[in-house]
Amino acid sequence: MQQEKQHRRDTVTVKGMVVPRQWDEQFRVTEVLIACKDEREILVENFKSLPNLLSLSRAEAVFTGVVRKERGVESMVVESFTPVENNIPG
Repeated sequence: MQQEKQHRRDTVTVKGMVVPRQWDEQFRVTEVLIACKDEREILVENFKSLPNLLSLSRAEAVFTGVVRKERGVESMVVESFTPVENNIPG
């Protein structure tokens, strides 16, 4: 069996930002990625059921969910997410 077709399921927590990946004919976002600082990109499988994720496109957040890796592409079913508060001194 080829290793890159291997299915691996793990619950993980990652920190990153939501980045639009695909749009429809009316320029509505239909797919998003979680972009992490280490250049890791994770496709959000359940974006249609969590459209408010798009509000995090310019803010860092912590995402928890089940990750699957298939043919070198990571994807996540997001179970929860929390925006990160930026504590910048005034």
